[in-house]
Amino acid sequence: MALLVCLWLAVPTVAISPGDSLSGIPLNQSVSISSSAFATIGKIAVYADGQPLALEYNLDSGDLTRDFDLKPGQTIRVEAKISSPIGLTREFTSTFTTVEPVIVADISVNGSRLQPGQKIPPQPTLTFSFNKPLNQAAISLDGSEAIDLQINPENPTVATLPPTVSFKQGATHLLKIMGTAVDSATLEPREVRAVVVKPVSLYGNVSGTDGQVKVELDSSIAFANPEAVKAALETTLPNPNISVEKQKIIITCASLDPNSDYTIRLMGAEGIDGSFLEAPLTMSIKFQTDPSSVATTESSGYRGYVYTTSGSGSGSAPATGGTSADSGPPPGWPPCCPWPPQ
Repeated sequence: MALLVCLWLAVPTVAISPGDSLSGIPLNQSVSISSSAFATIGKIAVYADGQPLALEYNLDSGDLTRDFDLKPGQTIRVEAKISSPIGLTREFTSTFTTVEPVIVADISVNGSRLQPGQKIPPQPTLTFSFNKPLNQAAISLDGSEAIDLQINPENPTVATLPPTVSFKQGATHLLKIMGTAVDSATLEPREVRAVVVKPVSLYGNVSGTDGQVKVELDSSIAFANPEAVKAALETTLPNPNISVEKQKIIITCASLDPNSDYTIRLMGAEGIDGSFLEAPLTMSIKFQTDPSSVATTESSGYRGYVYTTSGSGSGSAPATGGTSADSGPPPGWPPCCPWPPQ
């Protein structure tokens, strides 16, 4: 019996946790080393992906527990040298790997995968898919305070931007995505540049003679719902004939009083790309006797002017100086859109 006790005291043992060859270790897992009775820790080293981690410990202690700033996907190696009361030493090692990092696997806009260079609508349904279940996810817009994403309770690998969040039309935003997985893995903040579609812009031209007027409004983008655009039109023109096509509004009216002013007001319009008119578009039509117009009209008719006041960026265009299909697009016409409008 005495011999067995001596051997037990002479041969030190140690238990290292987490154990050797384990994987998926949480980032908040402590590293602990427990030596056998009367044994002391002579040397300890901890490496993360081959790089030593700073470590302080008491050489006289037989037990050690430390917390480290572990990162996702790291390989951790723990080396311990233990001494017995009679001076016999042994070395022990344990190598384990931490949980895999969180990765943004996919980003979709309104149910379709976001393609490189694709522009997003100002009020999108942005959905982020991750490689593992999350318990927290957020997004920061242009460095502002983080906005919590809505994690799908039935599929916690998916999180959606709240519908109350909107983007400025025509702007480029920097999105920073953050998140923490159920297994404690963290997402290294990922930055995505989001280019937002430009607002709907309307470019007007009006022509008229002998109390008749024709107003043409070309849109920078095809309308999502031409009938809705027609319903959003208000005018003081008497008995107007209004036609809304795919990308054009045409209003004609006869029997006008040349001494009166008329207005046309478009309360709203939405493009097929999710863009919209940022403010109501107001047009004032004024007729003035203009002898110089005889050369361009059949009678001593009138000259009309269109004034637009809105946030859409469209300016004013005189009736006889408006842009025609042959002369090319007007200044500011978006390069993405065909001219003349289809």
